[in-house]
Amino acid sequence: DVIVFMVDGREEPTITDHEIAEMLRKSGKPIVFVANKIDEPSTPIAEFWELRLGAPLPISALHGRNVDKLKSAIVDELPPPAPDEFLTAEWQDAIKIAIVGRPNVGKSSLLNAILGEERVIVSSIPGTTRDAIDTPFEWQGRKFILIDTAGIRRKSQIRAPLEYYAMVRAFGAIDRSDVVILVIDGVEGVTRQDARIGGYAHEQGKPTVIVVSKWDLICHKLKEESATPAQLRRHEKLLQSDFANFLQQELWFLYYAPILYTSAVERWNVELILKQALYCYEQSRKRIATGTLNKTLRQIIGEHPPPSDGKKQLKIYYATQPEVEPPTFVLFVNDPDLLQEGYLRFLEKRLRKIFQWDGTPFKWLIRSSHNHGSEEAH
Repeated sequence: DVIVFMVDGREEPTITDHEIAEMLRKSGKPIVFVANKIDEPSTPIAEFWELRLGAPLPISALHGRNVDKLKSAIVDELPPPAPDEFLTAEWQDAIKIAIVGRPNVGKSSLLNAILGEERVIVSSIPGTTRDAIDTPFEWQGRKFILIDTAGIRRKSQIRAPLEYYAMVRAFGAIDRSDVVILVIDGVEGVTRQDARIGGYAHEQGKPTVIVVSKWDLICHKLKEESATPAQLRRHEKLLQSDFANFLQQELWFLYYAPILYTSAVERWNVELILKQALYCYEQSRKRIATGTLNKTLRQIIGEHPPPSDGKKQLKIYYATQPEVEPPTFVLFVNDPDLLQEGYLRFLEKRLRKIFQWDGTPFKWLIRSSHNHGSEEAH
């Protein structure tokens, strides 16, 4: 998939270097050009421009200098994951659910709880499951494929090449999933890495369920502080409300995502995860007829007209929903620059409330149009 061409960075290009470079240029393959034996940043690099492969990446295999950059360069050149060719025809339309999260948040334990058996080796050591694992199964007459991954770590924490590749596979799992299960450690809370993972799922237009794991550990502590079962339930309800508000602040872009509090060990809410995943998947495929959509928009805009900059007024002529997965809307307006981000968020939230449409991101395309004057929505 990728060719790493390594030369001696302290020696001038040899005839063999030239021959290999010419062969590589004709191959059409992605090439990572590397100059080895550059032990210090001040070490002069021989002139390699004549090989017409660009500037080489200076590294020192002996001292480990820039090896992380080499890994990154290789990963950047890797092709996207291959389609699911291993699946038989009856499984091609199965709903693919990617379970993603940081290392040691309980993803594999959750997968085992969903499947009802130990299908993945579980350990308290982060990164026990190094690669993505696809597991087909059926539930309530529907076919699913669970994609489990090694935890996604910050790049600075990654040392082994296999773990680095596992991180890449995790993002690849999001790319080819239909629904994302974002697992958050209920004890540690939300980190920047959680936000990065959730942000990637959002940007890719994937319906998402937020699963707060290890909730049994929280409840055990609450039980020690509660005098009665009723008081325990009240304390847990208050804590879940506070945690949900915390998630809405830290993962504000996933405001549409349902939140579940689970324990893989105690099997709390495990089946509910599948119900919510199926619900979010169906929400991502929901479509509103053009006539209904425009009638609703006229109603919303009539109640709350768009703000004006004092010189020119935004006019929304027409809207349509050409695509699903995710639901995609095209707005035809007189001037796209007049549509403020805040007003677009207002329109989205009102549409979600009216059509009971959560669990999935929306995609908006704004088009300039001067041909829909008679269909102006306000």
